[in-house]
Amino acid sequence: MSTGKLILLRKKNFNGLAVAIDVFINDQPQGKMVSGEKKEFDLEPGSYKIKVQQNVKSGEQTVIIYPGKTISYSYFPSLLSIVSFLSPLLGLGLLFLFKIPIIIAGLILLPGAIVSIYLLSSGRSKYFLFKAIH
Repeated sequence: MSTGKLILLRKKNFNGLAVAIDVFINDQPQGKMVSGEKKEFDLEPGSYKIKVQQNVKSGEQTVIIYPGKTISYSYFPSLLSIVSFLSPLLGLGLLFLFKIPIIIAGLILLPGAIVSIYLLSSGRSKYFLFKAIH
């Protein structure tokens, strides 16, 4: 039986740029990926769970490999992760640079705090999203 190929691409993204991300196939470690890196895996036909993980934050995708076929997926942080990154940056930046009232800074910080709590608790497996590349 011939194998199939999975191509996994980590999109370049400012959020987490300097951090390598662990890659797992069916819970078996496959190494790390840095921003913009592409990895290829030759796999026997069947169903596989692909997981990428950075500390407690992760994302999962089930893929089906067919003999002689190549499938490609990219993964990237969800928009929620960007909110959790930008909200404190914006709120604290405005507070210290422009001396806005602390209550307004708090309102800007609140969405980031809520999203961060979600991403570190029940949403931690939804931090990274996958997209099929055609």
